Amino acid sequence: MTEIKMTKEELIKIKEVYQGIMSYASVGLFFRSGEIIGEEIAKDIPRENYFEKVAEILKERGWVEDVEFSENQVKATGSAEVHDSTMPTCNMLRGIIRKIYEKYYGTIVNVEEEKCESKGDPYCMFVISKMG
Repeated sequence: MTEIKMTKEELIKIKEVYQGIMSYASVGLFFRSGEIIGEEIAKDIPRENYFEKVAEILKERGWVEDVEFSENQVKATGSAEVHDSTMPTCNMLRGIIRKIYEKYYGTIVNVEEEKCESKGDPYCMFVISKMG
């Protein structure tokens, strides 16, 4: 698979363009984009050491500096999407996490970003709840 690289600054500027045109609707676009990336990341990972392997990939690809997975939450630091904001900004990462957990659990999950470094929190915290 061919990979491309993008700087955090480029990603943030692209997100700002979309937000300027689409306002809040861009959140869904970024979330769905993350889901596509998450599907690709999760598709060939065996169940054994699943979350350890996912963490390695997310760090290697620059989505996070560090990440910890548990049954119903993810704690991430250094998300590529972090920038000054009054709202959570890690919508692509939220989509990635959703697909990672859906593959693991074999059911639909909801992912909410309850804490975000963009808002001044010490880390980003995503809470996962099974829907089905």
